[in-house]
Amino acid sequence: MATILVVDDHSTSQRLMSFILQQHGHTPVTAMNGRQALERLAEQQFDLVITDLNMPELDGLALLQQMRASPRYQRIPVAILTGGIHEQDNLRSYLGKKMAFLTKPVGSDEVMAAVNRLLAEAEENDAPSEHAPAESQEEHQADGLKLLALRLKQKINVI
Repeated sequence: MATILVVDDHSTSQRLMSFILQQHGHTPVTAMNGRQALERLAEQQFDLVITDLNMPELDGLALLQQMRASPRYQRIPVAILTGGIHEQDNLRSYLGKKMAFLTKPVGSDEVMAAVNRLLAEAEENDAPSEHAPAESQEEHQADGLKLLALRLKQKINVI
């Protein structure tokens, strides 16, 4: 099955997510924040990342931004744990590719539906196809700029 990185600063959330994933045959690896997640990503390969948005040191959005900017990590699908619909609406227009949103509190059925969909899509995308255009570096740079714009918008909303 899949090796999945679970990034959340709450140990209870980490344990719950790990339990759900283990019950379905996956191997979870945990990190407490985005910095630890980047360290884990450098140490081993992951099939999927599940990350909370609000964390100390390096939040989920900054983690996602760094992942999408790196050729090594940009193809890894990501499920984002959000606290509400408002966050999803802000992110959805910027982050449509290889993404899923899970609103807390999240149930095991929701988690596994998102995990299964993202893993299936990743498997389909890895299969070579004559008709599938390769994503250009310009598209990835545009995604990075969109993430930066979203980050600035969030900071302005806080002020």
